[in-house]
Amino acid sequence: MLLLAVAFGVSGCSGAKHAGGAASASTDEHSKDADSPIAALLPVGKQVGLAAERGFSIGPIASTKRQLFWGASRGEEGGGVYLVGRDLETGRTRVLANGVAAAFGIATTPGMLVFAARGPVGNELVATDLRGDHRRVLTRSLLAPFDARDDVVAWAEGHGSRQRVITRDMRSGRRTVAYDAPRCRGTRCYRIDRVTVAHDGVAFDLGSVGQGYASLIGRRSWGDKSTSFIRVAHDPQPDLVRSQAGALFYQLQRGWVEWNFGEGRPRATSVRGIRPWLLAAQGGRRLVLTGQVCKPTLALLRPDGRMTAVPVPSTTPASPTRFGALCRQLTGIVWTGNDLLFGWTFTPKVSLEGHSEVGLSGLITSARVP
Repeated sequence: MLLLAVAFGVSGCSGAKHAGGAASASTDEHSKDADSPIAALLPVGKQVGLAAERGFSIGPIASTKRQLFWGASRGEEGGGVYLVGRDLETGRTRVLANGVAAAFGIATTPGMLVFAARGPVGNELVATDLRGDHRRVLTRSLLAPFDARDDVVAWAEGHGSRQRVITRDMRSGRRTVAYDAPRCRGTRCYRIDRVTVAHDGVAFDLGSVGQGYASLIGRRSWGDKSTSFIRVAHDPQPDLVRSQAGALFYQLQRGWVEWNFGEGRPRATSVRGIRPWLLAAQGGRRLVLTGQVCKPTLALLRPDGRMTAVPVPSTTPASPTRFGALCRQLTGIVWTGNDLLFGWTFTPKVSLEGHSEVGLSGLITSARVP
C-alpha cells in the first residue's frame, strides 16, 4: 500500500549534529574497485548534501553524531547492496559489509550498528561496532523491517510454524519476548509486516493472510507483562510507521490511526487519505509525504494543523543533464530531535521507461526543522 520507493525500515539513530563539506574515501580494499560505492563517491558541498553516489542508489540510512551509514546498490535485480560508513568529521569512508538486505533497514544504538544481511538459510539481523567489526548475529530468521530507539532493538523472527517479536537492550543484553505464537490459528493466519520502537514500548502488526477476518496491531510497554492487541477490520496490511508515542498506522476506509502508550483505545487522526502519507511522528509533529510519484515533497505537520515545507533536492551532482526529466524517490529517513536526514535516489524517467539504470544516482541531504 505504501506508495513510495521506500525499501527501508525507518532507521533509529543517536545524535543530531552533522558535519558537511567534501569527503575523501578511505583506502580500504574497495576503494580500488571501479564497481564499488567508494569509487563512485562524488565530493559535495555542505549546501548540497552529505554524500553523493554516481551509478548507485542510496538507502536506507542511519547516523550517529559523527558517523553516517547508508546502503548503496547498483539497482540491478539480484545485485549486491553495500553498507557504507562515513566519518563526518574526517570524511573517511569505508565499505563495512556487502550482501545487505536493504528492505529491512539499518539502525544505530549508542556504539552499535545494526543491519540485515542475506544468510545461508534466510535473512539475518547483525549487530557490529561502528567500524563494522566484532559482528554477532541477533537472529538468523528475520521476518520484517526492524527498528531501534536509544539502546533497544526490536525485530520479528520465525521459527518453524511460529513467529516472535523480540526486543533487546544492546547495553545490558536483556532480551524480552513481546509476542510468540503460531502463524496460523485454525483457519486464520497472520504475517508480521513491521516492528517499531516507541519511547515507552514496542509495536507491531499482524496482517491477515486470508479474507474474512481482521488484522491485528500489538503493543507492549517496557513495564507490562503481557501484550495488548486491537483489531483492524477490512485491511490485510495496516501500514505501521515509526512513532515516538506508540503505534501509528494507516487503515483502509478510515485513514491514519494512533494508539499511543498510556491511551486505552486507538483514535483516528486528522489525516484521512493517502496524501499526505505519514512517514514518522515525533514530539507531536508528523513528517508527511506529498506531491507526485516522481516528484515527492516533504512537510512537517504540526499539532495545530499547520504544515511547514521541508527542503528537497531537484537533482544530484551525478545526475545526467542530457536524458531529460528525473524521477526522485525517497529511500531513507533519520529523524532525531530537530534534525532530519534523507536518502534520495534519482533516475532519468527515460531510463525507468526502458527498464534501465543508466543515469542512476543517490544523494543524502539534511534539514534542521523548528
